[in-house]
Amino acid sequence: MKRVLPLFFASLLTASAFAQCTPNQLYADSVFGVWPDTIQNFMPGSVGGFYTDTLNILTPSNAGAIDPLFSIFTIDSIALDSASGLPAGLSIICNSQTGAACTYLPQQVGCGLIQGTPVTAGVYPISLHVKAYAHAPFLGAQVLPQVFTGYSITISIGAGMDELNVAKLSRVRNLPNPVSDRTTFEFSLAKAGDVKVKVYDLIGGEMWSGHMQGRSGVNRMPFDAATLENGIYLYTVSTAGTSFTGRMVVGR
Repeated sequence: MKRVLPLFFASLLTASAFAQCTPNQLYADSVFGVWPDTIQNFMPGSVGGFYTDTLNILTPSNAGAIDPLFSIFTIDSIALDSASGLPAGLSIICNSQTGAACTYLPQQVGCGLIQGTPVTAGVYPISLHVKAYAHAPFLGAQVLPQVFTGYSITISIGAGMDELNVAKLSRVRNLPNPVSDRTTFEFSLAKAGDVKVKVYDLIGGEMWSGHMQGRSGVNRMPFDAATLENGIYLYTVSTAGTSFTGRMVVGR
C-alpha cells in the first residue's frame, strides 16, 4: 500500500494560473490512491517534445488506511516539501486544495500536472519529500515527514512518428482499484484495432474475457466484478501483438 501514496504528493508543487487540471471523479469511489501508480508509472517523453501527464489523488482521512501502524492518526492535510529527480525542463504544478501552497485535503479527489519540455534523455528516478499534518488522541498535532520512491520518467532522444507508433498500447489501468463491484479498464491506442481483455486469478485460471474494437486515443471497457471473491487478480490487455498485464484488487 505504501507505493500508492507517493504520487499523490507529486501533484502538490507550485500552483500555476496557466495550467490547471480537473479531478477525475471516476476515482471518487476508491478508499484512497494515486493514479497512475508505481506499476503504471509516468508517461515516457522525448527530448524537445512537450510533455504533460496528469495525476489524480485521493487522500484517506485516517493514516491507518495506508499503514496500520499509524491508525491512531487523523490526517488533516498533506503537503509536498520537494520533489527530486525530475528531468530538466519539467516541473510539477499543483492544484492546492487549501490556501497553503501544495496542500491536499482528505476524502477529496485532487489532481496536478507534470509539464514542460525535456532537454536531456535518460531514466529519471523521482523521490518525493512529504509532510503529513495529522493529529492523534493524547499526542495532539503532529508533523510526519516521509520520503517516497519508486516512480520514474523515461525520456528518449527525439522519437519520430514511426517510433511512437510502435507503442500501440499505453496508459493501461483499471479504475477504481481496489474494486468493490464495478471497475473500468482504460487504455490508449496509437492506432485503431481489436482489443482483448482477460481477467485471471493468481493461479492462472481465466475468470472473464471481453473484446472490443478500439479507436485511436483513450478507450474504456467496463467490467462487473460482483461475481469475484475478495482478493488479488491479474488482467491482460492485448492488441496487435502488444500486451500489458496489471493487478486488480477486489475488496468489499
